[in-house]
Amino acid sequence: MVDANKLVAYADGAIGDGRSHTGVGAVLMDGRGRILVWGNRRLGPMTNNEAEYAGLVLALELAIPLRPRRLQVYLDSAVVVGQMNGDCQVRSQKLKPWHRRACHLAQRVAQVTYQHVPRQRNRLADALANEALCGQILSNHPSVELFLKLAPRAVDA
Repeated sequence: MVDANKLVAYADGAIGDGRSHTGVGAVLMDGRGRILVWGNRRLGPMTNNEAEYAGLVLALELAIPLRPRRLQVYLDSAVVVGQMNGDCQVRSQKLKPWHRRACHLAQRVAQVTYQHVPRQRNRLADALANEALCGQILSNHPSVELFLKLAPRAVDA
């Protein structure tokens, strides 16, 4: 367990040209910018916005065991940020289960905020997502294996 008042997470999703696979990546840092946890996963085919949500879910799954009081999540998806902040409705039937799962996980942290950033500020999570897309699975934390339970179409739990 990390004694952390505030953690920062960067999350991203990537879909391949053939859309046969999806990669997601997440990085968690402490308030001083030191990397605490990182991980990525390769998933089945999905839309770009589903992949962005899957990256967010991975970030939340990695953050929860660290028990932060506050979590600031940075994503380069304006759609996901708008929906998680309640500024936009979730109309897509494909996104609703991902949104529910992310909201459920976020409830396990006292305060979670979401902010949109340009892709250039999300490079590490983007790189991890692209590595997963190519089959390179990287992690420095055993809890990343929890994410494997979330098959792309089985998040409706």
